[in-house]
Amino acid sequence: MNRRSLWVAVPVAALLVLGAVAWLIWRDAHRAVAALTTPQEETVPLATLVTRVRDLSRLETAAMHVVHVSTIKQSYQLVPDAIAGDELTLFAAGDVIAGVDLSQIRDGDVRRNADGTIELRLPPPQVLVTRVDNGQTRVLNRKTGLLRRADVNLETRARQYAEGAIRSEAVRRGILPLAANNAQAKLAAFLHTLGFAKVRFDTTAAHAE
Repeated sequence: MNRRSLWVAVPVAALLVLGAVAWLIWRDAHRAVAALTTPQEETVPLATLVTRVRDLSRLETAAMHVVHVSTIKQSYQLVPDAIAGDELTLFAAGDVIAGVDLSQIRDGDVRRNADGTIELRLPPPQVLVTRVDNGQTRVLNRKTGLLRRADVNLETRARQYAEGAIRSEAVRRGILPLAANNAQAKLAAFLHTLGFAKVRFDTTAAHAE
């Protein structure tokens, strides 16, 4: 390499090194600014306790996924909502599970007839679980008056209302009869595997929740 080429190569290499150093400095500065301006969220578990342990004999036989949209609103008669109102619209999705509680079966509910038929009277179907899916549930709209402090418990009450509405809709859509029919089918299939060819269900005393 002649002297002229050396004079050209050295500044270029120096510029490349300075550019790399400048980029590293900018990157670290950018990270530092982001750390200062971006809120850091942390969840601290304060207490986790097991308060009750129960034996369960529940047969889950039907499930429905329900969506619900509702608005909860607070207003004053003499003050416009734009000034003192508080309103929240919630989109909620949840699951309802129904079935029968086999622990309610008594000795007289199961009998074997002379022809070998097993006659079984099941407890009435009931809703066993109603839960709101937090991953799908969200606030669609929130409007708070100019001179009003937002009610921090409004979303909680909206979720509670949505949970009840989801349960009621599933019942209205027939989840309980579906659960009863599925319970009979499952138990009949189970008894057949035990060698009982004839299974009959007594539904005279059955009633919906």
